[in-house]
Amino acid sequence: MGQISKQIALYIGLLLVCSSFTLIFPFYPKIAESKGISLWLVGLIFSLNPIASVISTPLLGQYMNKIGRKRTVILSFIFSSLSMFILCPIEIFDYEIVLVLSILSRIFSGLGASFIFTSVTSIFVSDYPDKIFIMIGRMEVAIGIGFTLGPLIGAGLYFMELFGALIVLGCLVTVFIPFASKMLGTFRDLEISDKEENTLPLLLKPKIFLTLLMDMAFLFSFGLMATILEVHLYDYGFDSLDVAMVFVLESVLYLFFSMIAGSYLKNTNERLCMVIGILSLAIGYIMLAPWTVIFPNEFWVIILSIPFISFGQCFCYIFSIPYMQKCAIENYGYYKDDILDEHICSYSVTAYTIGEILGPIYAGSFIDMWNIEERCVFIAAVSVIFSIVYVLGTGMICDTFNKKSIKVQSINDLEVSITD
Repeated sequence: MGQISKQIALYIGLLLVCSSFTLIFPFYPKIAESKGISLWLVGLIFSLNPIASVISTPLLGQYMNKIGRKRTVILSFIFSSLSMFILCPIEIFDYEIVLVLSILSRIFSGLGASFIFTSVTSIFVSDYPDKIFIMIGRMEVAIGIGFTLGPLIGAGLYFMELFGALIVLGCLVTVFIPFASKMLGTFRDLEISDKEENTLPLLLKPKIFLTLLMDMAFLFSFGLMATILEVHLYDYGFDSLDVAMVFVLESVLYLFFSMIAGSYLKNTNERLCMVIGILSLAIGYIMLAPWTVIFPNEFWVIILSIPFISFGQCFCYIFSIPYMQKCAIENYGYYKDDILDEHICSYSVTAYTIGEILGPIYAGSFIDMWNIEERCVFIAAVSVIFSIVYVLGTGMICDTFNKKSIKVQSINDLEVSITD
């Protein structure tokens, strides 16, 4: 099969896996509450998805070239369908069984997410090096559509028979597997340099480590909102469908910003974009609270926080992998090959899944100590402090002045050569 059908299969795969990830956001917290599952435990259950992902992703980075990228993609579909099959009877059973089914479902969902994100990111980065911003931008669009469809489907399931609907969705993913296998065809052999290098020390390099923290901030925000937004909006009179529409708004805006960034910001300063992204998240958090020192305690302030959060999520992530690739080669002397790309992709996926773990845990913790406003304001302050640390720690200011100095020196040299 050709490159177009291969890409279509990958985009559909991302869409299916991401929609299964956000599928439970509109209805699960309310069902869990009816079964006696507390909010902090709901946050922990949401975190099981990325916990499974963060455990499996480093192993994928090490062994995916042996497993095969195509097999990794197919396995992601299998895990995602299993997550939906397992979750379907949660309305029928009581506390203990619902808890067990929820845990198993989120673990399989996390494995599906890990396998699809690691493999697709690696494929786009290594197979399309000249189009990396375009491919990652398109990947983020597919993810955005999946995140958009998930809450819509979830809201629909809430008003339908949940058992049968989840069975149908799981079957749709299963039926897609043989078609995807045919559309994916075969992948090219990986290019591996003769010089073997240990990329683990790369994690400790300041420019790489701090950029991975940007990836962590990306999905921290998703996990935070998935846990608190529904309960938060209920206090303002929203119902499940209204909440689903807010999640849809976030996903649509994320999709829009991803398209813009992937298409028009290819040659921009990646670090500057990531700093702008984390500051946008900070603004979004204090509006999500809302922080009554600045904003009125009204629902429209919460809604206006969504564009800032979506923009910040996009800009924290979409520029990170291209920057780390360039940084590893130009600043730290690594040889460019597909294994380096796979390791960087696996580190990125691991970092943002850690954020996905910490987001729900943070959102569901400190309930007795801090209200939602105080939790949001605190993480906004942390985001601002991190932006300063990132600018200083990655040498962003020094690099900017050095580039200007080099440019001025080059102009002077040119003038001298013309005079001579």
